[in-house]
Amino acid sequence: MYVILRGGVNGGAAQTWFIVATIPLIVAGGLHVLLTLVDTVSPRYFAPKDASLGPALERTPIRFGGAAAPRMWRAWLGFNISHGLGVLTFGLLCLLIATHDFTLVERIGALRPLTIAFCATYVVLSLRFWFWGPVVLTSFATGCFVVSTVLSS
Repeated sequence: MYVILRGGVNGGAAQTWFIVATIPLIVAGGLHVLLTLVDTVSPRYFAPKDASLGPALERTPIRFGGAAAPRMWRAWLGFNISHGLGVLTFGLLCLLIATHDFTLVERIGALRPLTIAFCATYVVLSLRFWFWGPVVLTSFATGCFVVSTVLSS
């Protein structure tokens, strides 16, 4: 009710949809980081199903980096942690902006298209490289950001 009183019916609804869009990003990004951190101690979530591949990943360096190149398993864990942190941070920053001063979202012309493009890119990546869970979460977030944008216009 406070949101509606503060921003009017459409402004409040746009803010609500914007905030709701951040939730799957925050949850998915945070969970991604957490599960990857578990894998640094006891590989189970992002480890290959074929256990015979584990030793090969642990001893094989990536091609990039020369003599200082990390082993594939360490690079894989680092990538997944940084990937999760990026999604988590994006979601948190959008949430902070929207809850602190939603007029900022409305005043910065590129912010709404950026949120839609960010999530839509993850939909495409999910469809191409991952599985149904990320497709659903990123599609939901994209849709919420689109609804927020339409309501703000």
